[in-house]
Amino acid sequence: MISLRLMKTETIKLIVKPNSAATGVYGIYMNRIKIKLVTAPEKGKANKELINFISDKTGVPKKNIKIIAGEKSIYKEISIKSDKNLNLTSRLLSS
Repeated sequence: MISLRLMKTETIKLIVKPNSAATGVYGIYMNRIKIKLVTAPEKGKANKELINFISDKTGVPKKNIKIIAGEKSIYKEISIKSDKNLNLTSRLLSS
C-alpha cells in the first residue's frame, strides 16, 4: 500500500546577520524575521548554520528547508515543506 502525504510549503522572509555573538531569533524588522548567526559567511557555512537552526527550532527536517532567494545576501527567503499544519513563523518567533 502506498501512503501519500500532502506537503505544504511555507515561504518565510528573513534578515540574517552572520558573525554575531550568539545564534538566535531577534524579532521582526522590515516585515522579515531577524536571525543572528555565530558563523562567518564563508563558503556557505552561515547558510548551513541557518538551515540547521531553523530545523532545530521548527522540528522540520533539514532536507525540507531551502534558501530560494538571497543565498549571498542578508535578505533571504526560505521555503519550508512540511506535511504537518504548522505555523512556522510563530514557531520561529517563539522562544
